[in-house]
Amino acid sequence: MGAPSRVFQLEFSSAEEFQQEHTANLVNGGVFIATLEPATPREMVSVELALAGQPKKIRLDGEIVHIVPPEMAEAGAVPGVAVQFACTQTALRAALEPFVQAAGAPRPEPPDSGRRKAPRVPAQVPIRIKAPGISLSGRTRDISLCGVLVSVPGDSMPVGSRVQLTIEHPSNGESIGVEATVTRQVASKGGVVALAIEFDPAPERQDELHSFIADVQSAEHSRRLGGMHGSLTEIGPQNLLQMLGKTAPHGTLTVSHENEEAVIGFEGQMLCYVKLGTITGMKALTRVLGWDEGTFEFHARLESVMSEDSPMLLDAALLEATRNLDELGTLDLSVLPLDAKVCFESVPAGPGGEETSKVEDAVLDLARGEFTIRRIVDMIPEPDVEVLRAITFLADLGSITIVTR
Repeated sequence: MGAPSRVFQLEFSSAEEFQQEHTANLVNGGVFIATLEPATPREMVSVELALAGQPKKIRLDGEIVHIVPPEMAEAGAVPGVAVQFACTQTALRAALEPFVQAAGAPRPEPPDSGRRKAPRVPAQVPIRIKAPGISLSGRTRDISLCGVLVSVPGDSMPVGSRVQLTIEHPSNGESIGVEATVTRQVASKGGVVALAIEFDPAPERQDELHSFIADVQSAEHSRRLGGMHGSLTEIGPQNLLQMLGKTAPHGTLTVSHENEEAVIGFEGQMLCYVKLGTITGMKALTRVLGWDEGTFEFHARLESVMSEDSPMLLDAALLEATRNLDELGTLDLSVLPLDAKVCFESVPAGPGGEETSKVEDAVLDLARGEFTIRRIVDMIPEPDVEVLRAITFLADLGSITIVTR
């Protein structure tokens, strides 16, 4: 790392203001500086902290890890730079101690002896899960020193399953493997959408794992510095995407609704990917546009997410997803509860021996396994409205039955 090229000033006008920033960011190894000055990623800078009533300032060196450009102000973001400090946690706490004492800021408490042994940090970290006969890849929702919450397809791993996790560092690409156990399933509308998995490292590897996870948490904290957060109720996902697409050259939007979480990436007016659990592309975007409650988090940089879908013009994608959503509104969804099971009865024998469509054939095949409507809609790649129409058509023919719980 080179020597810092310039100094940013951050002044706290009151003890309360310092306490808030200390708890949210400083103690986690970083800070966001509101500024219109041009900056470059990876630039080494100094941050000079000042607290009202304190004669001495605290100077910390760090690296710019995130930039919110001025044009993002139209979307409600504060322009500035996120700086991750270069010193260790021990050195950082020692440097901040004079202000901590003066302001009476709370110090981080050690993990308690309750069920949750360590605080969870929101994190979208690449992860691989392996168990006998199962291999999954995805991204975490949050991570702690004790475990992770990760989105998964369906209910493929029951509570108590022993798994092997491989966690990838989001910044440097390094990875670590650890034995773990599934401790909880997170369900939403007829299916399991996430698993809570607790680490079970060998005693001699516990320090190595904790060090790796702490570094991942620090990197994720840096990613979130300077991001936008808000409620979907106030703006709606479609308006949000249109606004961000016009004001940000690129970015990643994470949208949460009930227990579900979607990640949307765009760049240069192009929709690069949409990922909702195992659902991707237009199918996932249509579902997200149907959410009228929840929260969002936006960062003005495009995160790397594996996707097989081709990029689309953002405006065109929103138009098609809206059309799909409007067609979905013509169905009577009250007779299609997502947690209901679909059971196979017979192959339809229509007049003249007419053949079933590709979607109807797929529904019939999955009905033999007595999957829920939610699982069937998830597993068939066609738009949700087409799959639900096929289910309704086959139920009317008597080829399948819908069994509610």
